[in-house]
Amino acid sequence: MEDRQEYERRKKAIFDQMSPRGQQRILRMGYENWDPFQEPKDPREQIRSATALQAGMILAEFFQSQEQDERLRRHHKELLDLCRGLLRQDPRAMAVKAFCCWFERTRWERG
Repeated sequence: MEDRQEYERRKKAIFDQMSPRGQQRILRMGYENWDPFQEPKDPREQIRSATALQAGMILAEFFQSQEQDERLRRHHKELLDLCRGLLRQDPRAMAVKAFCCWFERTRWERG
């Protein structure tokens, strides 16, 4: 019980020292869900994740099918990020996909 009270006291102290903008961000996600003491994420995990590896393989296959089109290879990072987002069903990537499908469809309709 004492540990929980100490945790809440420290959490509140951190929250109170934050800027109003930072506090608003915490309140939007929910103060009770916020853990200011969690370990930071290791960026190497993102590189080695199954999704990242799968995206890399898909992108390699895509580049092979495009027969050495260097214009595409210049955008490797952006394509890799998009591919990872699509595999994870990320809303941003799904919005880009929906727009591209819509654009392709309407372009053919317009002639």
